[in-house]
Amino acid sequence: MKQGILAIAIVIFVLSSFVSADENEVQVRINNIYIDQYEVFDSTQSDWFFLADFLNSFHSLTKRYIIEDELLFAEGDYLDIYDLEETERNLRKTELFTKVKIEIDSINEYYYDVYITTQDRWSLSPKLLLGTGGGDYNYGARITEHNLFGTGTSISFEGLYRSENDIGWQAMGKLSQPRLFRSEYGIDFQILSNQFKTEQDLSLFKPFRTIETEFSYGTNLKNYFGSDFFYNRMADTTILMPFHQRNGQFYFSKAWLRESRVFATAYLELDDVNRGKPEFERAYDNSGKFLLMFSSVTDDYEETTKLNYWQDEDLPVGGYGSATIGKIFPIGHKGEALYYIGAQGERSYYDGTLYLCGQVSGGSAFERNRGKYTYQEFLGHGFLRLGEDFLLATRVRQQTVWNWDKLRQLVLDTESGLRGYRNNALSGDNRVIANIELRAFPSFDLWVARAGVTLFYDAGTVWDQDLKFDRTRWHHSAGIGIRIQNMKSTGENSLFRIDFAFNFDENKFAGIIFTTDQLFKAFKDHQYRIPEVFGTEFDSE
Repeated sequence: MKQGILAIAIVIFVLSSFVSADENEVQVRINNIYIDQYEVFDSTQSDWFFLADFLNSFHSLTKRYIIEDELLFAEGDYLDIYDLEETERNLRKTELFTKVKIEIDSINEYYYDVYITTQDRWSLSPKLLLGTGGGDYNYGARITEHNLFGTGTSISFEGLYRSENDIGWQAMGKLSQPRLFRSEYGIDFQILSNQFKTEQDLSLFKPFRTIETEFSYGTNLKNYFGSDFFYNRMADTTILMPFHQRNGQFYFSKAWLRESRVFATAYLELDDVNRGKPEFERAYDNSGKFLLMFSSVTDDYEETTKLNYWQDEDLPVGGYGSATIGKIFPIGHKGEALYYIGAQGERSYYDGTLYLCGQVSGGSAFERNRGKYTYQEFLGHGFLRLGEDFLLATRVRQQTVWNWDKLRQLVLDTESGLRGYRNNALSGDNRVIANIELRAFPSFDLWVARAGVTLFYDAGTVWDQDLKFDRTRWHHSAGIGIRIQNMKSTGENSLFRIDFAFNFDENKFAGIIFTTDQLFKAFKDHQYRIPEVFGTEFDSE
């Protein structure tokens, strides 16, 4: 009897200790959420001037619901610092704001207020386009509204004259809405047309918006027709290759949140193409692809600045890995029946001063017991901070194929990363390109802009499959560049780049390069990707 009473007493004591522990634990909740929105030009900031109100009148302030739709918390929820940090990153990713800040303030021991501060970017972007590089030039005009009527809709129209390959005038239109009718679904549409070809792209998708999102799916439809360019190096001529390609891609993915995010994705692609002549056919033409991919992503974020731009950026540190198996099946009588295996892995490191990231990709199709269309790639990014305003950044990319008996073309020129060389003059099946830049980000303002200087060195080579790597010829260039960023805008269109490149093959300065954005980013994003067959990249212009 006494033993039974003692056991009951012990149980009551243990249970009461748990209850008291729960009672003593402080559960902090969100009291109120305050959203403070600032116009592009604000009277409290140093760039305010007498025409600021007039300029603000040409911009529609972002609708409040655009911000609210991205919030991962609500009034009355338990306060989770990770939800606040992810919301801040997601708001920056919209590229609607030049500044995003989320802060908290205690009301008492149990409640906190959340303050969200945003400042709109200048969204209407009319531009006169003038570009040179690689012996070619272009000029024209583009008008882009990144935030139509404050709804987060981006629309763009462009007319551009291109001397490259005597393309002449081309027109392009784009429409993008990441949350169609405030839903979880997005839409992208683009059309491009010149005298040689027309490209039409339509994408409908439901992305992984947050860490907690369980499902993603979508479709991408393409209709391309006209002629591509093949560069015959031996005869130094350009050959037109007529084609008509219709392509549909469909995917569905499920995510699980463990120590890292884990994904399982099913992917179907249908490709119907007519290239006119057998010698113009490419790998996987007129084939369907059914792929199953298992992947995972793990990352933390460091809020940084002065890596690619003067503005705040979220630097991901972590890794990504994927493994893909699949079946390639013919469509019509020209496709091939193959099996496919592919894998990709990447990892990054950052200690506050040094950043390193390496990615290795590889894949191969199989016909019976024979490998076909085998591809391997390495991509490396890195930087070293040399001080508050100086950064040494580098990128290396290597691409190699084996058993690739269909047409393939990788170009080494200004666009791919070898500044100062004639466009489309160097091409092959394989390619290696390395770039290093010393970037200076001085902190003084030139009204709404900032300017910096970059010293650079580029090296690269291209070669065909039947040539050994140690017999390839390397090409080198070096020079100095100017970077000008509009601090009232964000992303690639906010930065203007001018490079003066010295060509070591010809021992002379080879013109001036005018374009937008950095040649390469200082870091790599670790993020979910839909399945792909590696190695199908083809440079035609």
